[in-house]
Amino acid sequence: MKQLTVLAFAALMIMLTSCSDGGKEVLVMGSGKITLGENSVTIVPGSRHNEERLKVTSDKITVKGFDGDKEIAVPESGLYVLNLKKDTLVGSYQRVVEGSGETKITQDVLRSRVDSLNKLMAGSNVNAASRNFFLPPGQISKISTNTDAQVIGPYLRMPTTFEGGKDHEIYKFYTNKEVLEIVNKIKPVMNSTDSAQ
Repeated sequence: MKQLTVLAFAALMIMLTSCSDGGKEVLVMGSGKITLGENSVTIVPGSRHNEERLKVTSDKITVKGFDGDKEIAVPESGLYVLNLKKDTLVGSYQRVVEGSGETKITQDVLRSRVDSLNKLMAGSNVNAASRNFFLPPGQISKISTNTDAQVIGPYLRMPTTFEGGKDHEIYKFYTNKEVLEIVNKIKPVMNSTDSAQ
């Protein structure tokens, strides 16, 4: 009877442990053809941006075709982004609640955002509390414990509407080149307003 109780308790603990694990997923962003295997990613370099989502069942993945072959640690549950592009990726959490968008942006807010983008491109204001990310080529970063979080990659626009009017966990990523283009488009607007005052 005692053995049966111990076995039942052990089975229950194993079941609870497997249920509490949210799993591991890696969103691979790369330039070229991406092929997924069991805990592995192979990329054939090219010029087209592609993304694939890999479910991970190990503590590491093998990456082939990007600066040789290497193993990358994926130590805990959650959603990761792996950069297999030649440019650095930068990204951040986007607070999106249906119907609460800004209608006006002041010059001070615009200056602050441009300053923040410049710092993000240099990797100087990156921290877990701010939920922003700086990913040089070949690097991986855990984005969220929520594997259902939405990640919008480079060259893609944020959706204009979201269903249900609820708060969504969304992260937007850009290449450093894209962010530089955004900053260069905004600067003339800031400068023309400064000279008008």
